[in-house]
Amino acid sequence: MQLSLNSESRLPLVDQIVNGIRNLIDDRVLRPAMRMPPIRSFAETHEVSRFTAVEAYDRLVALGYLQSRRGSGFYVTARNDPSLPVK
Repeated sequence: MQLSLNSESRLPLVDQIVNGIRNLIDDRVLRPAMRMPPIRSFAETHEVSRFTAVEAYDRLVALGYLQSRRGSGFYVTARNDPSLPVK
């Protein structure tokens, strides 16, 4: 998973990460039950602090995009698709 982050943007890195991951989930690039990269790995790959990665993942959990599983990591949650008919 590669996100395009701009350290010179007015938008904080945490918000850029949250928006980027939300878009990947909404566009179904990241599918339900997929395991997210560990925080340390994500931070190193995207050259951000671990604190920034933790904050972004925590916000995504609060928004219902990710689920935290103790000892296992973070996983993409199933999202309700408003374009699908309700049964």
